[in-house]
Amino acid sequence: MAESVTVSRVGKRFGMGEAALPVLQDVGLEIAAGEFVAVLGPSGCGKSTLLRLMAGLDRPSTGTVRLGEQEVTGIDPRCAVVFQEPRLLPWKTVAANVALGGRRLPNAPSPEALLELVGLTGFGASRPHQLSGGMAQRAALARALIGRPGVLLLDEPFAALDALNRMRMQDLVAGVCRELSPTVVLVTHDVDEALFLADRVVVLGQRPATVTATLPVSLPRPRDRSDPALAALRAELLSHVGFSSPAAAMDVAAVA
Repeated sequence: MAESVTVSRVGKRFGMGEAALPVLQDVGLEIAAGEFVAVLGPSGCGKSTLLRLMAGLDRPSTGTVRLGEQEVTGIDPRCAVVFQEPRLLPWKTVAANVALGGRRLPNAPSPEALLELVGLTGFGASRPHQLSGGMAQRAALARALIGRPGVLLLDEPFAALDALNRMRMQDLVAGVCRELSPTVVLVTHDVDEALFLADRVVVLGQRPATVTATLPVSLPRPRDRSDPALAALRAELLSHVGFSSPAAAMDVAAVA
């Protein structure tokens, strides 16, 4: 079942005393159960740190993070993460890697069912080195989904893929989310990706980062990348992240 995520006045520093590096400051964010939120911001501003706090992989220096009504104090089985790299165990088969995501759940679906969901039917007996980069990320997504997480956290999972495979993975994630309806938080540098997938885009500012803008994306699904409404939203979002020139608006690359 999808869970809400509440980030209340969260700050995060690394290190102690005067040498401490402030990364996040007074971040507030409320994500409804079943909502898809994309987080944008400059490199190094703390986007991935915020995701780690939601996942329970790290603790905030100040403030709280909640899944539903429960404060996050450690790794929570209701939450699953897909990282930038697939992080598949090379000595296990693809099916065995996927099964790891559901090992603590007595009624987890079969790995084969999840591989079918992500378009990898027939690859369960393969080893990770036999997969392409896009296929490996599909396997990582299947591993995250096998436990039917209430919150799915995506940390730039398509960053290492070529443009065509990136779009294919975006389409796959959009379809899977329509079918399973988890709460999703996507960290990305790509404005177009954020607008294509998300219900709402949250912009973080420079470090120590806080939320500087929020843009709802109330367009019907499935979305068409050539929709003029997306282009209009793109121009608005680029202005929020500091790119307002016509030349910048034509740049389909990620926000740096």
